[in-house]
Amino acid sequence: MQKVRAGIVGAASLLSSVLLRLLALHRHVEIVLLVSETKTGKKVEDVHRELRGAISKKLVPYNPHEIVEQCEVVFLCKSHGEFWKKTGELIALAKRMKSALKVIDLSADYRLHDPELYPVWYGFEHKNARLLRDAVYGLPEIHARDIKEAELVANPGCYPTCVLLGAAPLFQAKVVDGTTLIVDACSGVSGAGLRPNERNLAMYTMENILPYRVASHPHAAEMEQELTHIARERIQVTFVPHVVSFKYGMLTNIYLRLKKRADYKSVVKMYQKFYQGKDFIRLLPEGEYPQIRNVVGTNLCEIGLVYDQRTGILIVMSVIDNLHTIPSSRSFFPRGLFRYFNFELKVFVIGGKVNVILPVHRDRYAFLRSFQRDIFRIEVKGNFLCSI
Repeated sequence: MQKVRAGIVGAASLLSSVLLRLLALHRHVEIVLLVSETKTGKKVEDVHRELRGAISKKLVPYNPHEIVEQCEVVFLCKSHGEFWKKTGELIALAKRMKSALKVIDLSADYRLHDPELYPVWYGFEHKNARLLRDAVYGLPEIHARDIKEAELVANPGCYPTCVLLGAAPLFQAKVVDGTTLIVDACSGVSGAGLRPNERNLAMYTMENILPYRVASHPHAAEMEQELTHIARERIQVTFVPHVVSFKYGMLTNIYLRLKKRADYKSVVKMYQKFYQGKDFIRLLPEGEYPQIRNVVGTNLCEIGLVYDQRTGILIVMSVIDNLHTIPSSRSFFPRGLFRYFNFELKVFVIGGKVNVILPVHRDRYAFLRSFQRDIFRIEVKGNFLCSI
């Protein structure tokens, strides 16, 4: 079967290292182009040393014609506000060249549909209102049908992914008060990126919990936009993010007031109905709480529920791996965006660790955590699971 030809712009970033690992592990993907304007000329394995032995390719300068000619899909791993104009130019060029290029933007440049929100939340003027309107917010549990036809997918932020997956069923069912939504969240230091700052330096974060951008984090705008879309009424979010001294993972605690008293079983049924057939949602049994350690290295979202009968408050707890969830299930795996293939279990050694892909449902993959074992590359096909 023909491989999907993929490229990455911003291939020296932290997000791209995870994305590269996922692409390298997929037997139906060929990495044809890696672009970096800061590490041009270097080999990718010298930038992301954990990829030695898995990928051997030089980083090249940005050339839109090469992308359109060589790639079927390109991932944009650039900083917010840095690439929105070139993104529009790249898509326009693909149309002129009659290319079916898919663009997946991992920045926030096309997540918000209203251009007037960008000066408020991100500090820059966005002047491509048409593409903002046409871009599809890339959360497949909510927008799967639109993602299938999209030329530009705006990959969701990490906090909104965790919050939306935790809260969406309740807002669709219109059972919660949208004016009293409170979210507090804890993220690992990887969420602060590679550039040194007070949210990823050990002297600030070790043995510490660091609140930041309280009630002013731009991810709140994404949450409000998408929950408003789901609920068909205006939703407001009070959002309090924290950095905690672990590397990967994210926990969000979502506090919602129900419009009417309900019992735990009726709330669970709303989630079961909403996520029926959604393979990467793990709804926990009553009395069990989600843990970051259960999802690190996967594209799963684990959700736990507690209903406080005394106060009428529903507490939703959700956890994801903030890096693996972003570039894997939320961009690389949405149904219809790529071709899907038969069951396969793969085990690869990358950077001294064993990395596993195995099927969780028909024609879908889950990327499982790395295991530190001294074994060689193995490839097994078939519909089964195994332990290592």
